[in-house]
Amino acid sequence: MIKLNILNFYHCQHPVECAFFKEPQPGYSSFSMHEFPIEIVKQLADKDKLQNLYTDFTTTNNADFIADIDLTKSTRFAKHYYSHLIRKYFSDKADFVNPNFIKDIKLWLFEKSTDLYKEYRVFGIRVQIANITEMPELVIYHDGVSRILNQSVTELWEINHDTYTKVVYKNQLYHFRELPDEAKYNLQDVFPIVNKEIESLFSLSRSTNPFANNYKITYNILNKFIATHLDNPEFIKVINLTSLQLIDAPESAIHYTRRDSNLIQLGLDNKVNVVSPIGGLKEHGPCKLPENTNVKFILIFHKDDKNLANHLFMTFKKIYKTPEGKTMTDKFGTSLYDFIRINFDLDKNNSIPFEDELHPYDAIHNFIDNTDIDIVKYQYVAIYISPFSKDETDINKKRIYYRVKETLLKHHITSQVIYRDHILKKDFKSYYYANIAAAILAKVGGIPWRLDRPIKNELVIGVGAFKSKEFGVQYIGNAFCFSNNGVFQEFSCTAKSDSFLLGAKIKAYIQEFLKNNLTIDRLIIHFYKEMSYKEIKPIKDALFNLGYKDIPVFIININKTSTKDYIAYDTDSEVLMPYSGTIIEITNNQYLLFNNTRYRSAEVKKIESFNFPIKLGFQCTKPVLLNDKLIIKEMIDQIYQFSRMYWKSVKQQNLPVTVKYPEMVAKIFPYFQSPDIPSFGKKNMWFL
Repeated sequence: MIKLNILNFYHCQHPVECAFFKEPQPGYSSFSMHEFPIEIVKQLADKDKLQNLYTDFTTTNNADFIADIDLTKSTRFAKHYYSHLIRKYFSDKADFVNPNFIKDIKLWLFEKSTDLYKEYRVFGIRVQIANITEMPELVIYHDGVSRILNQSVTELWEINHDTYTKVVYKNQLYHFRELPDEAKYNLQDVFPIVNKEIESLFSLSRSTNPFANNYKITYNILNKFIATHLDNPEFIKVINLTSLQLIDAPESAIHYTRRDSNLIQLGLDNKVNVVSPIGGLKEHGPCKLPENTNVKFILIFHKDDKNLANHLFMTFKKIYKTPEGKTMTDKFGTSLYDFIRINFDLDKNNSIPFEDELHPYDAIHNFIDNTDIDIVKYQYVAIYISPFSKDETDINKKRIYYRVKETLLKHHITSQVIYRDHILKKDFKSYYYANIAAAILAKVGGIPWRLDRPIKNELVIGVGAFKSKEFGVQYIGNAFCFSNNGVFQEFSCTAKSDSFLLGAKIKAYIQEFLKNNLTIDRLIIHFYKEMSYKEIKPIKDALFNLGYKDIPVFIININKTSTKDYIAYDTDSEVLMPYSGTIIEITNNQYLLFNNTRYRSAEVKKIESFNFPIKLGFQCTKPVLLNDKLIIKEMIDQIYQFSRMYWKSVKQQNLPVTVKYPEMVAKIFPYFQSPDIPSFGKKNMWFL
């Protein structure tokens, strides 16, 4: 049985009297025209061209309108009325109630206190009317743990105010930049909520267990919250719950991807279908080698890391040296060839030791500019042994990684970065090695594994985004794909302010697609958010100008973070996590997709990840097509398959590469000195 984190409740059995004002009132809720109660609409005269009305959900003297509202009929207003009742109920029971009249209700409940901070468990409550069932519904979710510093903003005089995002003033939560004047004059009473920057400054980062079963954890937390805070006559009097049990997901809302969507294909000559590439890559080999198998490697390392470079070389070659200095084959080792059927052919004469840890790209420039490297005959891969971790907090050291990448791309060389401290770790061979091998193969144009599905010629465009806090700009990455085999035609990136270029790029790729395909049935865009009309219009115009005005454009909003607000539990399973490939329709044109490692296949017994579902939202330039559930399911199936095509790691991912890859590009691009990605980098998977 699959349960959703939703409770049903009964409508009010009697009309509620509310007063409304035409002009804004302090502390009142605002309602747009489509949310006006039916009873108010009937009172409006033709001359009343009102865009908004305002109410505090009670009767008030001198109001412009007063009405007895039937909440079973004015359901849009009912959602806000019930939310008001819940906020009012918890106003003296929760430590904080988010001052947000329209969106979800956030409740902060005190957990514990330390010398540095107070910790609160945060819950969200959303009222919705008959989205999944035929009754009013409460979506109840756990929104994690938040901390508030015990020191006020004035006591933290050494910290730049830009560090703060949200703060607390007199039991109210605010964005720091939106503090009321009263709070600005009393900063001694303003306390910061801990964010990542404050975590770093105070060494408050929390250790998390990536293998923890969050389904069990949140299931217990939600049930405890319901038993503690909702299971009492006082709350039932406000919101008359039909039951204290989470609802069963309706059978009509539950779907599954095709069983063979789990399967990926390995092996060069003898194709083998497996569920996971872990172990299979070494046993069966990759799916496809690059067209140019003349691959040469160069090592780039700090002069003090020469021994590490030699150790890495011997690992990739599967050799070792005896105490007598004799080179022997390591019978228990795994060569790079064993993984991806490409020999580690090291160009020893052209490897690059550097002396300055902070300026390796100077040595790279100088060496390559003065060395005859044949990039026509050979594909070059630079293995850069980085002195600094990808988690480096020093911004100058962090930038080196990106500068090295850009420098090599300008010389038509792809790269693989390996943090030097990982090389001698025990888990290098058991964990890092296979990931590195798969990424290297993809970077030279090979296919580590592909879907066991017929290749379908279809133009799929992925658009991902990353907002750089350092630069204060959001960057949009794009990936263009002509089939479902995971091979991309181009990667590009622009600042969001230049997003109009996306329409031009899409037009160019439609033209390119049509050179090899006589027709195009539909255009599919995997987008990082809901697309606005302004963003869709250039794409529609491009199709119109090319003579394809009737081609439907499907836009699928794929949230890059796993959903917290909607979750489902398989109560027939001890682990509570629904099978990978489970699809649940949660409202019109919105779906949950469970993308994890709990497979139905007996081949994989161990569950390696407990990913929460991703939320998908559908738009279409021909809305009637959204009613065709077969089309929707087919496109969800495709998203599920694209999540299997992540070649940076052999571990299962929950996001499709159509969104994940562009986001990775958008995360790196801001650090490039050039205004555009080097041409070589637009066709290469250097970012893996």
